[in-house]
Amino acid sequence: MPPSHGWPPHRDTPRERVPYLALGVDMEPVPSKLTKTYPQRGPLQQFRFSESTAFRCFRCGATKKSKLITIYEGSWSRRLCNGCYGLLLSVYQIKAGDRADSDRCEALACALMGFVTKEDRREAERMYRTSDARSVHLAPEAVRFIATAEHVASGLKSERELEWSPAVIGLCKAVELETVGRILIPLAKSTRGVDLSMDKSDRDLKRITDFCMRQTGPAPELGAFSHFLQTAIHSRRRRETSAIVHSFLRLASDWTGSSWILDPASFHHSLVTLATKFRNRAA
Repeated sequence: MPPSHGWPPHRDTPRERVPYLALGVDMEPVPSKLTKTYPQRGPLQQFRFSESTAFRCFRCGATKKSKLITIYEGSWSRRLCNGCYGLLLSVYQIKAGDRADSDRCEALACALMGFVTKEDRREAERMYRTSDARSVHLAPEAVRFIATAEHVASGLKSERELEWSPAVIGLCKAVELETVGRILIPLAKSTRGVDLSMDKSDRDLKRITDFCMRQTGPAPELGAFSHFLQTAIHSRRRRETSAIVHSFLRLASDWTGSSWILDPASFHHSLVTLATKFRNRAA
């Protein structure tokens, strides 16, 4: 990686080496006199110096000048600005908590939007709509998540070690929004006036049944719908006795290409792969 701007120091500047105690190795020379070392937080550590130093943030690419510098994994070629430090720290704090996976996913999806400015987000959406004709079929919020995730990911391609979780969660969130908008909300509308009391006590159908009965509030996450879809596909008993499964199958029969939804090797397989190999691992 090429040297950051403002580095190496002038020949007359004393070259110091700061012990990186957490890793048991020495760092590269630092910009000026070190006045404070902050505790390491994950792969991040902050240092304060007596003089401001110009550098380029290796994550966002912006040129900064500050006495407070954060480095990533003990490398002075990987300096972070305060903004990127705050964003990455917020992600690590979310992932280190004891929340359920679904709650962490929601928190990471919210964090994703904080990774870019409103202007960059609008530009990312414009570029995505221009580059992919299929975007006209997507809900505006789904487009927002996809475009923002791709914008954030574009700055991470050269750094595999950086935190990809918000970008991955953003793409998963877009799929979830489309699933809710195209399948679950129509299903909820189709079951108005239908007695779903028996399905409410069925643990394999409960989450989707609750959503259809209340018709408001947070929608089930991808895993809950994936489990419902698996039950609808494979359980002959539910297809014969469940009101909500019967309503779902009747609704799907009105959609062109619904065989893709009901084929266990198609939509359901994709949802399981997305949830287990990407969303859950990212959270």
